[in-house]
Amino acid sequence: MNDIGEILTQLLIDFNIFSAMIEHTFRHHVSETIRTTKQGFAVTAMKKRMLLFSSLILLFFLSGCSFFNHNAQIEIIRQTPQQSLQSKHLLAGAARADITPPPGMPMAGYSMWANYGKGFRTRLFARVLYLKPRSGSAVALVQCDLLTGSLLLNQRVAERIASKTDVGMEGLTIAGTHTHSGPGNYFENNFYNDHASNAAGFDSGYFDYLSGQIAEAIIRACADRKPARIATGKVHIRHMTRNRSIQSYQANKNIAAKKLPDSDEAVNPELYMIRVDVKDNNQSYRPLAAVSSFSIHGTAVPSGNNLYNGDVFAYMEREVERGIQNDYKTSWEPIHAAFNGTHADGSPNYQKQGFTEARRIGTFVGQKALELFHSLDGKLKDDVTVNFAAREIDVFSEPCVDGICLCPRPVVGASLAAGADDGPSPVIRKLPWLRQGSARWFFTTSCQGHKRTLAGPLQYLFLRRNNFPHRLFLQTIQIDDVLIVPLPFETTKEAGVRLAGQCRAKLMAENKNDLRHVVVVSCANGYFGYVTTPEEYSIQRYEGGHTLYGPQTQPFLAAHVSKLTLAMKNGARAAPLPEKWSYTLREKNFTTGHHADETTGRKISDPAFVASKVHDEPYWSVVWQDRPPGLISWGKTMVRIEESTDKKSWKQSLMNGQPLNDSGYDIAVLHHKTINRGSTGVYETRWYNPPAHVQDKYYRFVILPQAGQDLLYSEAFNQTDQIFSAPYFNPL
Repeated sequence: MNDIGEILTQLLIDFNIFSAMIEHTFRHHVSETIRTTKQGFAVTAMKKRMLLFSSLILLFFLSGCSFFNHNAQIEIIRQTPQQSLQSKHLLAGAARADITPPPGMPMAGYSMWANYGKGFRTRLFARVLYLKPRSGSAVALVQCDLLTGSLLLNQRVAERIASKTDVGMEGLTIAGTHTHSGPGNYFENNFYNDHASNAAGFDSGYFDYLSGQIAEAIIRACADRKPARIATGKVHIRHMTRNRSIQSYQANKNIAAKKLPDSDEAVNPELYMIRVDVKDNNQSYRPLAAVSSFSIHGTAVPSGNNLYNGDVFAYMEREVERGIQNDYKTSWEPIHAAFNGTHADGSPNYQKQGFTEARRIGTFVGQKALELFHSLDGKLKDDVTVNFAAREIDVFSEPCVDGICLCPRPVVGASLAAGADDGPSPVIRKLPWLRQGSARWFFTTSCQGHKRTLAGPLQYLFLRRNNFPHRLFLQTIQIDDVLIVPLPFETTKEAGVRLAGQCRAKLMAENKNDLRHVVVVSCANGYFGYVTTPEEYSIQRYEGGHTLYGPQTQPFLAAHVSKLTLAMKNGARAAPLPEKWSYTLREKNFTTGHHADETTGRKISDPAFVASKVHDEPYWSVVWQDRPPGLISWGKTMVRIEESTDKKSWKQSLMNGQPLNDSGYDIAVLHHKTINRGSTGVYETRWYNPPAHVQDKYYRFVILPQAGQDLLYSEAFNQTDQIFSAPYFNPL
C-alpha cells in the first residue's frame, strides 16, 4: 500500500507540473501570436513546428516505437560448475574473442541520435582473465568493447561454461568499456533494448553470437591456465579527462566546503593495474595479461559515426598489448583488459570529437599504462588472495537496506532527454523543463526528489514498471590487495569515492582491512543507468536525470556493497542465487535478412588516397565486390596490407612490430550496398594514417578469402601517389 500511495502522489505531482508546463506554453504561445500578428506569422509558425517536433521526439522516446517480430521467451537454469580443486600454484589463463557484429546493428550509447553500424573502424573484442587461487574458487574477469554489460549475458555465459570450467555465476564478471560506438539490443530488459540505441528490440541472433564467443574464450582461458604470479599498482594520469557536469560535482557538501575545483581537476585520474605473468615452456615467468581500470567516457567519437569501434579504449587496449609483445617477446598474444571506472561525469578531454582525438587520448593513456606495467617487473608474487562474494537483489521486492530505500517506481528524468554535454539532443537540450539543470523546486520531499518526470504523467502510461531493470547483481572481488567492485551503473567520481570509503570503514571496524586499492568498475553485470550522490542528483543534470531509482541510489549501493565486502572477508558467499531466470523480451533481429547464396565474381578498384582535413585522418581506400554481408565471416580477419620494394616480392607490412591488418586500429571495413538481387555486396576498406614520404616502398591491399575463395589483391601504390583530396568512393 505504501508503494501505491507513493506512486499516486508522484502522479499527482507530475500532473500538476505537467499542467503548469502546458499552461506556461499556452500563455507564451498566445503572447507570441499577438506579437507576431503585427510582424507576420513566421516566428509563430517556426515555434509551432519546434513544439510539435519536440513533442513527437518525447513520445517516440517514451514509447520505443518499433515493429517487433514477436516476444522472445528466455529461460536460463543456473548450472553447477566443475569443482575447483586445490592446486600447488596460483593459476591464470587469458583469451580474446572477436565480438564484432555484421553491418546493420543499431549502435548503443547515443540513443535515438545514433546510427546503424555500416562496418567497423576497430574490431570489437572480449578479453578474459581467468584466475584460480591455490585453494578456493576461480574467477573470470571479462572486459568487452561494448556500451555495458548485461545481466542476461552473465547468466547465459555462466550456463554455457558450467560443464567445462570451474567458474560459477558468482565469480563471473562481464563489463563493457562504455564505448558509444558498439551494438546494443542485448539486454535483459525492454527499457534499454528500446532506448539505448537508435532502434528498439532484443536481437537474439547477436546475443547468441556474443554469449557464445565470450563463453568459448572463458573455456579456452581455463584450459590454458598455467602457474602464475601477480603484481598490482596505480598511476595518476592528468589532462586526458574533464568533468562534464562540474555544477553537480561542486554541489557535494564535502566539495562545496573547500576551494571549488575546475572541470580538469574534478575527475578520477587513477589508473589501477593488475599484472599477471605465467610460466612458459622454459619454466620462466613471462607476461600474460594486464587488467586495468581508468575512468573516462567512451564518447571521443561523436554520434554521427556509423562504424563500430572501441573509442578511446581501443587504443588503450592495443597500446599495452602491442608493447608487451614487443618488449617481452612473448610466444603468445598478451591481453589488456581495460575496464572503465567512475566515469559517469568524466569525459575525454578532446578538442573536437572524432577519431583523431580518440587516438591521441587513448594512445597517451595506453603508453602510461605500459609504463606502469614495466614498473611492476620486480614486484610479482604467487602468494596472493583471490576471493569473491555475490548476491542478487530484486529491488522491486527488496527496495530497502539499513533504512535506506530506493523509489518503488523507476522514473526517467526530463533532463535525460536533453542529452549530456558529449551528445546533446538537438532542439530538446535548450527547451525549458527539459534542459540540463532543470530541477524541480517544489514537492521535493517525494521519493524522486528534485527530478522532473519526462513527459509528466504520460511516462507512467508508456513506460511500464516491469520493463525497467530491477534484478541487481552485486559482486566484490579481491585480487591480492585490490578490491574490485563491479556495478551495473555508471558511477560518478564522488559516488565512487563514497562507496569505496564505506567499504573501507566497514572493514576497518572489523580489523579486516588488508586492501590498498578499492576499484569501482562501472557498466558491469547489467545496466541500471547512472548513480550520483544525493547532492549531485538534486541539480538534475543529465547524470541525475538518468539515476532511475532516486536520490538514495548511492547510499543504497554503498550499504549493500560494504556488507558484501565484509561477508567476503568472513568467508561467506552471501545469499544463494536463484535457480532459474525467465524473461519476456520484445524481439527484433536486425542482421538476419535474406541473402542469395550464389557464387559472385570478386573484383577490386584501384587504390585512391583521401587527404586529411582538420581533426580528420588521411587514408588509402579500395572498393571491392564480394559475397553479400550475411555470408561474410565478420569475426575473422578480412584485410591486410603487404609491402614490397620491387613490386615482385611481397611481405606482410608491420606497424610498430605488429602485423598491419584489420585487428589493429588503422584498418576499417565498410559495407556500402548489396546489388544483383542480393547476391553481391559492395565493400570498402580504408587504411588510415599511412606512413608518409616512403618513396622506395610500395604497398597493396589484400582481401582475404571467404569460403574457399582466392586472395584478392589491389594494384600497388606508393605514398608519392597521394593525389586525391576529396572523400572517395568507387562503386566499380
